[in-house]
Amino acid sequence: MARMPGGLANYIAHVRHFSREMRLYILFTLISFLNIGFFQVLYNLYLDRLGLREDYIGTFTALQTAALAGAALTAGPLINRFGARRMVFWGFIFLSVVGAAQAITEQPTALLALAALQGIGTSYFINPTNLLILDYTEAHDRQHATSIVYAVQAAASTVGNLGGGLLPRAAIALVPSLGAGSVETYRVTLLIGVAVASLALIPLVRISPDAGERRGEIAGVRAQQEPAQRRARTQTRWDFGIFLLTGGLLAVATASVVPFYNVYLTRLGAGTETVGYIYAGASLFAAFVSLFGPVLASRLGQLRASMVLRLLPFPLFAAMIFSPSLALAIPAHAIRNTSVNASWPIDATFIAELLPPRQRAYIFSMRSVTWNAVWAGTSVVAGQIISATGSYRINFAVYVVFLVVNVFIFQVYYGRRLAERARLAAAP
Repeated sequence: MARMPGGLANYIAHVRHFSREMRLYILFTLISFLNIGFFQVLYNLYLDRLGLREDYIGTFTALQTAALAGAALTAGPLINRFGARRMVFWGFIFLSVVGAAQAITEQPTALLALAALQGIGTSYFINPTNLLILDYTEAHDRQHATSIVYAVQAAASTVGNLGGGLLPRAAIALVPSLGAGSVETYRVTLLIGVAVASLALIPLVRISPDAGERRGEIAGVRAQQEPAQRRARTQTRWDFGIFLLTGGLLAVATASVVPFYNVYLTRLGAGTETVGYIYAGASLFAAFVSLFGPVLASRLGQLRASMVLRLLPFPLFAAMIFSPSLALAIPAHAIRNTSVNASWPIDATFIAELLPPRQRAYIFSMRSVTWNAVWAGTSVVAGQIISATGSYRINFAVYVVFLVVNVFIFQVYYGRRLAERARLAAAP
C-alpha cells in the first residue's frame, strides 16, 4: 500500500533533515514547557487560596500581558543585535527566577509587580520562537518544524499539567503537615516545576550561537542580503495591518475566557487533580492533532485549513452560553487548545511567505504587542464582568462573536490576496 504523503513517514523524513541546532531546540522546548504546564494548572488556584478572586486575577493577567506587549516592542531590534538564540537563553533564565519568586510571594502588590516581570521574561523566551525556527531550518522543512515545536510545547504542557494536578497530593503524602489545598502545598509544587524546567539549559547551551548567522537565508531584520520581494509598499502595509487586526480580535475572544478557565472548572465542581487531568488531556490531544496541521494545509490549502481549525471551538462555547456544565467545558477546553496549536503554525508560515523577508521579525514582534496589549485590557474587563455577574455567560458570548469576526475578516481579505497573487503569477 502506498504511503500517504503527509503521514508519519513524511514527518520522520523532515525530522531527519533538521539541523543539530533545531533538534536541540526541540529538546529544550520539551523540558522548559513542563513548568508552563505546572503554572497553567496551579498558579490561579494558588492566587485563589490566597483569597484573590477573578477581578484580581484579571488585573494580574493584564499587567503580565501589558508588560509582555511592551517588551515585544523591543524584540525585533534585540534579535537583530543579539540573535534569537541568545534572546531565548536570557529570557528563560529571567523567567525561571521570576517563577521561583512568584511561588514564595503572598503579598498582592508584590505579586502584581512579579506579574509584570513574568511578562517581560515570557516575551523574550517565547517571541523569538518562529524566528529561531527560520534560522535553523531549510524552507521546505519550516512548516513541519513549526508544527513539531508547537506539538512538543503541548506535549510538555501535558506532563506539566499532570504534575500540577498530582504533585500536591504527593507532597502531602511526604509532608503531612502541608495540608490538603494549602498555600504551602501549591508553593512546593510550583518550585518543583521551576527546578525541573531548569534542566532545559543543558540542550540550550549546546546550540551553536552563530550557526544561524552562517545560513544563506536569515530570518527577519537580519535578512538584509535577501533580495526584496516585488511587492507594493502599500499592499505590504495592508497585509501587515490585517494580520494585526485579526490577531487583536482573536485576543479579545481568548482573553475573555482563558485566564479564568481553571477557576471556572472548579466552580463547576472539578477538584485540583481533576483540573490537572483536564489540562493534561487537552494538551496531549492538541499535541497529537496539531501534527496533522501541515497535512490538512496540503489537502485544503493554508487558508481553508486555518478557517476549519479556528472555528472548531465555536459550537461548544456557544452551547455553554446557555448550558454551562463540565460535560461541555472539558471538550471545549480540549478543542480550543487544539485549535490554537494546530492553526498558529499554519498562520505563521502563511504570513512569513506572504510578507517580504525583512518584515518577518517586525510582524511577529508587533503581533505579540497587539495580542498582549489587547489581552491585558480584555482580561481586566472580563474579570470584572465575572465578579459582577457571578457568571461566565457574557464572556463566552464575547468569545463566540469575536472568534467568528476574526475568521471572517482573515478569510475574506487573504482569500482575495491569494487570488490576486495567483493572477499575477499566471500573467505573461
